[in-house]
Amino acid sequence: MSISILPMLANSTLPPGVDHMHIENDGTVRLGSGGQLVEFGFKFMDVPFLATTRQVQSGPIVQISGEIAPLPYSAEGLVMRRSVMAIIDASQDLLHSRLAISKHKSILCVGKAPFVTPATPVDLVSAAASVLLEVKPFLQLLAEVLPTWPKAAEAI
Repeated sequence: MSISILPMLANSTLPPGVDHMHIENDGTVRLGSGGQLVEFGFKFMDVPFLATTRQVQSGPIVQISGEIAPLPYSAEGLVMRRSVMAIIDASQDLLHSRLAISKHKSILCVGKAPFVTPATPVDLVSAAASVLLEVKPFLQLLAEVLPTWPKAAEAI
């Protein structure tokens, strides 16, 4: 997972008067005020993910989501489709993450994890990483089965 965070923010809370932070795709950080949520993007196993914070009844959480690949059609191979569906079904028992199928028939990886406030950038990245570490074995299985796994931009 590649996320760059400004070193001066990595071990501190947000400065006084600043209540939100936005980490851009290039790793730059925007700080501001106004009650907006924290949002950042990253790649894990060549899949682009978006992480956002949200307040729920039990406290603040970071949610991640990434679109992996289209769900294979039966015509592409019944065994492949059944294997993909079995991996998706097996991920439903995970505590913080799971694989799902969108209404557009894409395979999604979604998850959420709590974090403590006030949160540092490291806290948010760690929460997102914990979600991905939980689902990583399932993503590795999908990478073995799917013919359309996302490729790194430099490999294309």
